[in-house]
Amino acid sequence: MIVGVIGSGSIGPDLAYGFVSALAKVKGSKVYLLDIKKEALDSGMERIRGYVQKGLDRGKLHPKVAAGIEAALIPTMEIKDLADCDYVLEAATEDLETKKKIIANLERVVGKDCLIGFATSGIPRAWITADAKHPDRCFVNHPFFPAWRSPPIEIVPSPDAALTRKMLDTLKALGKVPIVTADVECFAADDIFCNYCAEAARIVEEGTATPAQVDQIVNDAIGGGGPFNVMDLTRGNLLNIHCLELMQQAKTGSDWFAPPPIFAKQANTAWHDRKSPGDPSHDAALQKEVLDRILAVLFGRTYFVVDRGICDAADFNWLSRMALGFRAGLLDLAEEYGAERVHEVCTTYAAKYNGFEVPKSIQDKNLPTFYRNVRVTREDDLATVTIFRPEVMNALNDQTMNELETVLGELEADAGVKGIVLTSFNGALAGADIQELAVLKTAKEAEEKCLRGQGVISGIAKMKTPVVAAVDGPVLGGGSELSMGCHARVVGRNLMVGQPEVNLGIIPGYGGTQRLPRLIGLERGLDLLRTGRPVGAKEACEWGWAHGEPVPDPVAGARDLLRKHIAAKVKLAPVNPEPIPLPDELPTIDIGHHSLTIDEILVQVERDGLSRSLADGLKVEAAGFARCQQTVDYSVGMTNFIVNGPRVPAAFLHE
Repeated sequence: MIVGVIGSGSIGPDLAYGFVSALAKVKGSKVYLLDIKKEALDSGMERIRGYVQKGLDRGKLHPKVAAGIEAALIPTMEIKDLADCDYVLEAATEDLETKKKIIANLERVVGKDCLIGFATSGIPRAWITADAKHPDRCFVNHPFFPAWRSPPIEIVPSPDAALTRKMLDTLKALGKVPIVTADVECFAADDIFCNYCAEAARIVEEGTATPAQVDQIVNDAIGGGGPFNVMDLTRGNLLNIHCLELMQQAKTGSDWFAPPPIFAKQANTAWHDRKSPGDPSHDAALQKEVLDRILAVLFGRTYFVVDRGICDAADFNWLSRMALGFRAGLLDLAEEYGAERVHEVCTTYAAKYNGFEVPKSIQDKNLPTFYRNVRVTREDDLATVTIFRPEVMNALNDQTMNELETVLGELEADAGVKGIVLTSFNGALAGADIQELAVLKTAKEAEEKCLRGQGVISGIAKMKTPVVAAVDGPVLGGGSELSMGCHARVVGRNLMVGQPEVNLGIIPGYGGTQRLPRLIGLERGLDLLRTGRPVGAKEACEWGWAHGEPVPDPVAGARDLLRKHIAAKVKLAPVNPEPIPLPDELPTIDIGHHSLTIDEILVQVERDGLSRSLADGLKVEAAGFARCQQTVDYSVGMTNFIVNGPRVPAAFLHE
């Protein structure tokens, strides 16, 4: 892929670094960073070199990857160099007329298939593309600070569905998580963020509280560091004025959106003096006054966005946590406070400040309900269930498993659904949520967690409506176990599947010890279970873990397979639940640095479980997992993973 970024100012170099990092291992990829000013271009490249060096110094970047980044990143002052780009993102300005001129110049240079994005905090797509020759290939792509590593990016789609799909896929390939919004002033996130900052500024302007007090009160309650800390990080005062004016002049605007004069007065000066920080201390009365006002604005604008369909509720809940940094999504926070409290703060605020809209869902005390971690779409008589936790590679926490069980039960009861594709954002399924495993205090808790997860997965296997897993990339631990509970698996070419639990000082607990050997054979299954090593797409297909051959689009492949099943051309079925014969002596396997204690438990679970029915074998597995929880190596493995990550082997004590 060849990508261009126009603008080497505040955000362009960060975007270029993020893109080139995502593409560094893709042969032939290039990222151009363009600016018409040499000093800006030099400064941007120097910033990127600093990021690379910091990554090397901290051991987070391999020297080969760093070399690949340097080779693929090309600075230029000539727009003609972007002629071969597949995608160009303009990130040079918030001035509408300048954006239009850049697009006009760009369209003279790039090919007809090149996608064009423009980074803007608030200018609607329709305004920017008004004079474009090919507007359907042009999209709002609104990234968030810090742009090189913050996953979310808002996208305003074009009327062309195929080009929009291509734009979404392109952003995913560049390491982003695109969130679709309507084409309105300031879209979704900046509506909330700029009004949040404006209310904080009014509080300070009125002399009610200081920036230090506001930040302390807000951060203690909902996290995110506080509005003034964030404005200092992003240098956002003047941009806030721009966005507030856009919202004030919008069809839904009012004078309530008028920018507080203190923003212009403060300009780019920091709110906090790092050498002499202000006193954040405050009493309960001030805390309530400040927090009530801040919450009113946050909740009021959040439900404005959701009620009007500007952004999907689940998507916005995730976006507000990941892009704005609050300790939970804003809709989660609203539910935490409760509909009565949300209604109280919003209506009290509206009575005092003219022009502030209280959305209908708040007026009615009827906050919308939605699934947090699961998305459901329909295509004729097929449904697609997508696990959406991209920030943790779609790890399967308890909430996700509960939502899966409910959603699949609803689809099973729907006579119009003949088949279900089970997938995840970008295809990866990282496994169980390690944070939840690490806090298990007793063997009973550990066993109950396994039995609960096994129940969800076994429920899938028992469904009369066929479920086909469509996966790609890392599919590990619980992700592999969930996939094996389906009636078939279709995989992408980048699949890496395995049961790495022994690296953590545990054994699989969601059925992996019992389904994997039944699926790919005892010898191969034991090898993967006891060593924790993964295998690629080719082996997964050849060994019978997956259907057919690796495909470029696993979701489309899963749909095709379901169509064949519905037409009786193939027959899909869950893993055979019958016992499998075991030899007196199991194959000798070098388990390397892994715990001898955990391996002993694993081997015993295999011997006892595989000689029984699958249902009984799962009970044996859960009991074995509980035994792991009682070992020293359970604590060693969990602690090592949380502190050092998956790449540092644990120093097991074999106890």
